[in-house]
Amino acid sequence: MCTGVTIPGYRPVRCRVVAALVVGLAVAGCASTRVGQLGRLEGDRALVTLIVSRDRDVVHQACRRPRAAGSVLGCQMSESLPLAAGEVVRSVKTVTIVRYADMLPSELAFDIDLHELCHAIASVQEIPDPCHADGGVVTPAAASR
Repeated sequence: MCTGVTIPGYRPVRCRVVAALVVGLAVAGCASTRVGQLGRLEGDRALVTLIVSRDRDVVHQACRRPRAAGSVLGCQMSESLPLAAGEVVRSVKTVTIVRYADMLPSELAFDIDLHELCHAIASVQEIPDPCHADGGVVTPAAASR
């Protein structure tokens, strides 16, 4: 299920979008975007990915096919991830949040936002909270600066 975007065949597109953002930001040496992941799940997936950017083109690229008219300043995309047999629930929703910011949050504020989002997303699902699985350490993308 996607809010703010409609992406047929969501999983391959999301992976390509996040990969393209990371590569594009690394090549451009962009210092206007922070990207992080938290809540390690099965298959080395993250429960939540947060992208905050001062660059509207980055937000527009990540939020492809928005349902809103006009300038898109953010979006949320979610994907169901099947869990191993024997789990209490059959799947868990992973979430990617993309938003524009006129000023980037500090690294500490970004990490706190991501950490609290992780707890919020985990709490509405019937899963053990994975937000401290890696010691609560945010995994930054290579291009996050």
